[in-house]
Amino acid sequence: MRAEHLTYEAKTNLGGFYTPKHIVNKLYETLAKFVLPDEIDALLEPNCGYGALLDHEYARKIKKVVGADIDIKAQEIAKNAFSHAKFYHINALKNVARSAYEIGDSDRLLIVANPPYNDLTSQVKNGVKKNICQIDEDIQRRDLGLSSLLGFNKLRPDFIAVLHPLSYLIKKTNFNALKPFMKNYALRSATVFNSQAFLDASKLNGFPVLIAIYQKSESGTSYEDIYHWRFDTIENDSFSLSQFDYIGKYIDKYPNKRGDRSGYLFYTMRDINALKRSRTFIDEEIANAVHISDEKLDYYCYVDIFKDYADNLPYYMGNLDIPIDDKRFGPLRESFRALSVAKHRKIFANKIKAPTPDILRLSKANVQTYFNELFNRKSNEN
Repeated sequence: MRAEHLTYEAKTNLGGFYTPKHIVNKLYETLAKFVLPDEIDALLEPNCGYGALLDHEYARKIKKVVGADIDIKAQEIAKNAFSHAKFYHINALKNVARSAYEIGDSDRLLIVANPPYNDLTSQVKNGVKKNICQIDEDIQRRDLGLSSLLGFNKLRPDFIAVLHPLSYLIKKTNFNALKPFMKNYALRSATVFNSQAFLDASKLNGFPVLIAIYQKSESGTSYEDIYHWRFDTIENDSFSLSQFDYIGKYIDKYPNKRGDRSGYLFYTMRDINALKRSRTFIDEEIANAVHISDEKLDYYCYVDIFKDYADNLPYYMGNLDIPIDDKRFGPLRESFRALSVAKHRKIFANKIKAPTPDILRLSKANVQTYFNELFNRKSNEN
């Protein structure tokens, strides 16, 4: 189902990428492992759109079902489609309270949601992103999805079944922004799917999204829990952050003004998906330039060459930092440097001698073997 009434700009800012049926089914299938409909007094979808997350037999078994949206047109369409629910035209991020939805304080509440993911600091679609609504000061964050989770926390539901980017959990800055939420809710299940599953979403820049089930709990969720969590994917694969070491441990990823400088510059890094879109070595001083010290040059060469292999990785690794096996990388430093020198002849000219054809062939073979073993999978040659 597409948000037919929205322009591209409105779709981006309102999060108008509606949930496909197979994701709705997976969400409720997973939720039913932790709580059954007859254990719930009220179900709330505060970002209901056309009502996709209300269109399931699980929802129909709950006595009180409430849908709401800031987009009045979407809310009206949902209201006409579903007679088992009551609908409201509400900004879910302002004056957050159960009473706004006529839900009692003692009601055992379940929230299901696919809130907007609108990070105003991201370079992706930054030409169309803007603040679209008022937000309570205590839940104001740079990303509407982060604010939404903090809003759910204020409503004190017993369970939350929500779709949100994997990056909300695995990136420490995001996780720390969610501390009030994470202190009160334990992650019970996390299944990853590709954002390209959403109709009208970009087919070039897919990123990992979670079907996440949270339960109210005094123990909450720690970053250590997330670091060791085994994330399942909708394709029946799995992965954990703890299975890799990461380049951020060895280099400066963001603009710096300290340390000895080799004279080389590198573009700011975030995660694997950002690396795919950005430059690596640069030859001009800009705001996003990272100054490279001599002892770290080979690590930046590693990132530079990693970029050439990044398209071989599964989508669910897109928001991870660049993984590295430092012990195996050590003996291969010269191979990575040789490939970078050959790739950026202008930048390295007169400073590092260009590799001979024989050295280049050996370096390519060494690097290919390294990446095959790092990911324990056969990579296509680049």
